[in-house]
Amino acid sequence: MSSSVAFLGPEGTFSHVVALRRYPKRACLPCATITEVFHAVRSGQAACGIVPIENSSGGTITETVDLLIEQAGHLAIAEELALDVRLALLGKKGASFKALRNLYSHVMPLRHHRNWVRENLPSVRMIESPSTADAAKKASLSATSAALAAPGAAELYGLSILKFPVRPEAVNVTHFFVIVPSAGSKSAASASSGTNRFKTAVVAALPQTPGSLHRFLGPFARAGANLCRIVSRPVPGQPETYVFYLEVEGSLSETKVQKALSGAGKVAVTIHPLGSYPSRPRYRTPLKTGR
Repeated sequence: MSSSVAFLGPEGTFSHVVALRRYPKRACLPCATITEVFHAVRSGQAACGIVPIENSSGGTITETVDLLIEQAGHLAIAEELALDVRLALLGKKGASFKALRNLYSHVMPLRHHRNWVRENLPSVRMIESPSTADAAKKASLSATSAALAAPGAAELYGLSILKFPVRPEAVNVTHFFVIVPSAGSKSAASASSGTNRFKTAVVAALPQTPGSLHRFLGPFARAGANLCRIVSRPVPGQPETYVFYLEVEGSLSETKVQKALSGAGKVAVTIHPLGSYPSRPRYRTPLKTGR
C-alpha cells in the first residue's frame, strides 16, 4: 500500500502546509476535494489523508463530517492537528484595489473577511473556490482578480502580497483530521507523541421520540465526560431524520469515557466509534508556505 499523504489541494493550501509539517519525509498527494481525499485513503492510493474539520471563525466543515459519518467502519480518525492561519490578499504586482473586480477564496475566508472586503473592496464580486490555493491559481489569470489565500501561494502562482487584511494579533485557527483505514487507526494513534490530550469521536442515530437527545446526552454529564463538539446531520433520503456526530474529551481507555459511551449506547439506535486520537499542539503558519 502507498505511504503517501493525501491532502486537500492543490499545492499551497493550508492542508498542504499541515501535511508537510506532520509528514516531512512522505510523498504528498494533492486532491481536488475533501471527498477525493477520503477516496484516496479508502482505495489504498494513500496511507492517510489530511482534511479540515473546523475553522475557529467559519465553523465546522460539514463535508468532512458527512464523509466521516458515511465512512464509519471503513475509515477512522487517527489524529487532530491544528494550524494558525494568516491569510493575505494576493494579486498581480502593483494592482490597484480600485481595479479589482473578482475576489476568489474558499467559503470560510470569504465569510470571515466579508466585512473587510465590503469596506476595502466594494467593487469586487466574491467567488467561492474549492481551496485558497485554487483561488490563487484563478487570480493569477487576470490583472483584475485577487485571492484571499496563504502568503506562500503568492510565490507558487506568480502573485504578490497586496495586503494582510487581518490584524497580526487576530488568531484564526483551522483544525484538521488525519484519517486512516479503520484497521490502522490504533497503531497510528499509539505511534503519536507530544501530547497528553486525547479525544474520542462517535456517530449515533437516535430514536425519533421526544427527549431522546436529552436521554442520550445524560450519561456524558453523569460520567463527567466533556463533549467538545456535537453536530446534527440529515440522513439522505429520510426526511426529518438525523444522525449526530460527537467528540468527547478523553480516550477509550479512560473509565469516564467508557461509562459515558456505554450509557449513551443504551439509548441510541446505533452508535459507531470513529476513533480515539491525540490532539497535537497547533502549528504556526510560516509566511512563505501555504491552505
